[in-house]
Amino acid sequence: MTMYVITHKEFDYPISKSYVPLLVGANKNKNPRGYLADNTGENISNKNPNYSELTGLYWLWKNQSDRNIGISHYRRYFSKCTSNSMLYYRTLLSGAPIPINVSRLDNYLKAYDWVVPTPETVEEGSMEKHFIHCHNEKDLIVTRKVIEELYPEYISSFDNFMHGDKASFLNMFYTSKDQMDNYCEWLFKILFEVEKRVDITDYDPYQKRLFGFLSERLFNVWLEYNQPNIKYLATFNTDLIDRGWAARQIKHKVLRWN
Repeated sequence: MTMYVITHKEFDYPISKSYVPLLVGANKNKNPRGYLADNTGENISNKNPNYSELTGLYWLWKNQSDRNIGISHYRRYFSKCTSNSMLYYRTLLSGAPIPINVSRLDNYLKAYDWVVPTPETVEEGSMEKHFIHCHNEKDLIVTRKVIEELYPEYISSFDNFMHGDKASFLNMFYTSKDQMDNYCEWLFKILFEVEKRVDITDYDPYQKRLFGFLSERLFNVWLEYNQPNIKYLATFNTDLIDRGWAARQIKHKVLRWN
């Protein structure tokens, strides 16, 4: 039962021993602290510039056997709060939160199949418009075509999600290894085929992280189709969260003040 913390560099944060750092892009990134690394065993570490944290997810899928397993990030963690509003108020009162204890996540899995981030609503009106606003439309078109060919039963779920305006972002979760394996089998088959069909040569370094961005959407499509029991938890970014941040979130997102 482990929460793996995806990172591309050294980091310091007060996390328990059940949180285990996993260095991604380990063929190029330095590892002075001896973190677990995504370039051992069966791996796609060389794809890290385009796959982001997914090279870590792939490594966990192929090389680890934890009964329950999850991923967070060196600066992003699950909180104890189920809603973002609750997180804002608790932070305002108590200061910066700490990552949720993994034993509590294990307890959630007695009643739920997945723990995932509380969905966010996008301002563009739909997930399709949001992706087009942030990335390249042609890549989304290719992705839909690949799903239609490989997993036609998922097309309705893909379209429903893309026409909606909510998503669980960040590629964070906690679940059983069996659930994760099923998801990874589906996800990477799609992404590897999309990779063959798109040309990202002229993309800037940010847009070259295409497959990480696609996976944030595809995770929601997989959940939409399979309908597991989901526990939603708010997440926080350690670079941003403090009482001032919480007050601003309450003002703008809860009270809707300008």
